[in-house]
Amino acid sequence: MVVLLHGQPDSSASLLTLRRMLRARLDSVVQVICPDRPGYGANPSPAGDFDANVQWLTSVLARGSGGPVVLVGHSWAGGIAILASHLPNVVGITLISSVGPDCLLPIESLLAWPGFGEVAALASLRAGQPLVHRRAANIIRGRLADEDLPYAWTSGSAMLHRPVWRSFLTEQRALVHDLPAISAALPGVPVPTLIISGRQDSLIPRHTYEQLASGLGTGGADRDVRWVEIDGGHDLPLRQPVSVAELTTSLAARVLSSAASPAQASAPGTTV
Repeated sequence: MVVLLHGQPDSSASLLTLRRMLRARLDSVVQVICPDRPGYGANPSPAGDFDANVQWLTSVLARGSGGPVVLVGHSWAGGIAILASHLPNVVGITLISSVGPDCLLPIESLLAWPGFGEVAALASLRAGQPLVHRRAANIIRGRLADEDLPYAWTSGSAMLHRPVWRSFLTEQRALVHDLPAISAALPGVPVPTLIISGRQDSLIPRHTYEQLASGLGTGGADRDVRWVEIDGGHDLPLRQPVSVAELTTSLAARVLSSAASPAQASAPGTTV
């Protein structure tokens, strides 16, 4: 199974095109899901910190088939994938435009301040929510297959009826608080890892990807980490789904096949 985890403030709608492309490229028996995370889309649960998201993900996986799992985390959810890499049956992770060491922009630290964070989040998200929703809907709708439109509509329309600004603020404060723990967890990530970054990413600095590539899995004997840069900004799953799907398929097909056939030797990973 491949689990796609969306960033914030976002919903599963932005990953439906990537999901369809992965389903077309992977073996037909491999399930690819992209659930709405707590606080977003049609998920009724409130937003939480990274530990809360790992607990939620654990419950999602418990309802699955029990087979090997590849986690794909975009942006904020990259931190979830890193911290959840130790969960039973997780055999690989892909980090797309992911948070990591020294990724915080000045405004993100300010959002952790009591009072200022509420005002900033309200002004930027609540007041502008209808406009943001329309723009996002137009972008997503233009890239979706007809079969995916009902799911995108359900997830996207639910976003209009919940305090997305509060979910965003909760997770931004969690990022400031939990980033040291995420950075500290990098050496212990026990599974093959693919990092995909955009050359024009204005939200995550390049040195964050350099530290992810050099720090992931260093505590293990069989380090398997690959970093690939592609053209594009921060929203690679939406803007560059073909490239992201091809790279993710390469990792997922290899580790899922190896997990199904333990005797099969896995290909060595490289850091680029």
